[in-house]
Amino acid sequence: MTDTPNAADAGIIDEEQVSLLLEVLTAEDWSASLDGFADNGRKTVDGMIAQARAGEPHNRTAHTLKGTSLNLGAAALGRLAKELEQAPSAAVLAQEDRLYDLLDRSLAALRTRKPVSV
Repeated sequence: MTDTPNAADAGIIDEEQVSLLLEVLTAEDWSASLDGFADNGRKTVDGMIAQARAGEPHNRTAHTLKGTSLNLGAAALGRLAKELEQAPSAAVLAQEDRLYDLLDRSLAALRTRKPVSV
């Protein structure tokens, strides 16, 4: 495995944001952040899909996903959540597989990064 992302993963991670986090977080804090994002990110996507299926507003849930994703450096997921913030429910449902895929791929990419103070 190389450190160079393949074309499918290009832009999935905001390297600058991740680098900033890795400079200030301990290995334990970074791991806890990723574990929290794995759990809460999945719950947030689940909630957004459920809201869209029920015809309920999903904009706050999409906003939450956008913020947590971008803060942690999961850029592609954050961009998609931003697009879906004001989109109709049908657009959210059309992106269901992509949301879960980006969450999983973002986490996999982030887990390869290690804090500076290891």
